[in-house]
Amino acid sequence: MKKNPLERAREELIEGEELIWADSPDPNRRMSKKRKAAIFGKVIIAVVFLWMLGVIMTSFSTGKMAGLALALFGLPFMFMASKLINKPKVAKSRAEQTFYVLTNRRLMIIDDYKKKSVVSYDIDKLDFLERAEHNDGTGDILFTKSLVTSVPTTDRDNAPPPKAVTREVKKGFLDIHEAKLNDPRQSRGLKRVSPLKGQIGNR
Repeated sequence: MKKNPLERAREELIEGEELIWADSPDPNRRMSKKRKAAIFGKVIIAVVFLWMLGVIMTSFSTGKMAGLALALFGLPFMFMASKLINKPKVAKSRAEQTFYVLTNRRLMIIDDYKKKSVVSYDIDKLDFLERAEHNDGTGDILFTKSLVTSVPTTDRDNAPPPKAVTREVKKGFLDIHEAKLNDPRQSRGLKRVSPLKGQIGNR
């Protein structure tokens, strides 16, 4: 069952901390991001089903029942395709169990999907803030960034060592409505955050 963002946020407050705003990502936007994967999964199932049906019909028509075992090779593909089809539902469920919180001291990202986790950021230590708006009215508020370096692996013999790849990773409140949040570093003393459509904490 989906929890009220304010109620869930209050569970994480520490002594003397005041809740200003709490909300969840837009589940419809999260679902829309996964619809292409679901369509691709349906295409895979249709192709594999027709292939398995052809193998079974050929086996019966030729009397070579051993060919039926070949149809079993399609089952792993059916399983993977079902995972793709289920992605929008999983995305919606995860969005409903993710909570973004602003207090007079911290920014919090609460993830209650399967394994609960709470990541908090001290407002006084923020040195980065970036906003992005989407065409559907939602937007992102990014307030932390880091550089992540990865080294690709290769199985080729005598291949030169792969070059390390460094990319910038930004984190924050994603897919929220009207991402025009006041600078969180100025949240001390605020009585409300506007014009967000999220829920305002009572002070």
